[in-house]
Amino acid sequence: MSVKRAAVIVLSSAGGVVAQAVSYECDLLPTEDGWEVQQNFCDTPEWVNGGVFFQRVEWCEWTDPPEGQQSSLIRSLSDLVGVDDFFLAFRMVTDGDQSEIPWQAPATVSAGSQGPVNYRFTISRDLVRFNRDVTIPSAFVEIEPGVPHGYRLELFGSELYVLYIDGVMVDQGVPEGAYPSFNPKISFRAKKTFVDSTAEWDYIRWGKRPADSSGDWDSSGTLDLDDFYFFAECVAERGNGPDVPTDPGCLWADMDADGDVDLHDFAR
Repeated sequence: MSVKRAAVIVLSSAGGVVAQAVSYECDLLPTEDGWEVQQNFCDTPEWVNGGVFFQRVEWCEWTDPPEGQQSSLIRSLSDLVGVDDFFLAFRMVTDGDQSEIPWQAPATVSAGSQGPVNYRFTISRDLVRFNRDVTIPSAFVEIEPGVPHGYRLELFGSELYVLYIDGVMVDQGVPEGAYPSFNPKISFRAKKTFVDSTAEWDYIRWGKRPADSSGDWDSSGTLDLDDFYFFAECVAERGNGPDVPTDPGCLWADMDADGDVDLHDFAR
């Protein structure tokens, strides 16, 4: 695991928000990085080690199933209301059993609002349930157990949502409306109902989707060291290189628009 930093980039102007991208790199506890505790039931153990945030959920001595430890963190997305092109990306792994999924466990990530558009990932060690909107049936995707997976949701206003897992498109469709809107919030948690589990979070990122081939990760209109940090990750950590098709999360770093991210893009 490489050494990481916690990065928060917020850029605005008198005319309104022109760019915003936020990255929780899991080098700090979430409460030290702008997250609020939504719930921590029965003193759920949480810690950071090597750029990974851990949550361990077990039984509580004074409870009976289906109830055990759980902890959820939340923060507002109100600064992003009205953004047309939005992305949510995270990387994590859990050893929780898929039998927990009907109970919205063992791990979840939610991008929700008070309106009709709500997205929720419910993740076990080998199966993911993706809730797209209120009225659309859930999608289920099998994943390889025991290894972290990268998830990326891209939203194009009210026209389209696209979900990628490990750079592969697994679902797309027309949402019930645009998001973020209606008091939007993002949250993540680990929860036990019947089975102990540990969730390991590598990063959680969200904001205005960068334009393809722009080199501008934070959509600020400038290229600087904040962009370079994520550019270097695209080159070094995602298996990119000459003639290797880049995954959707790094299309912005393909500055010569040749389908890969390599030293030619760095030179530009």
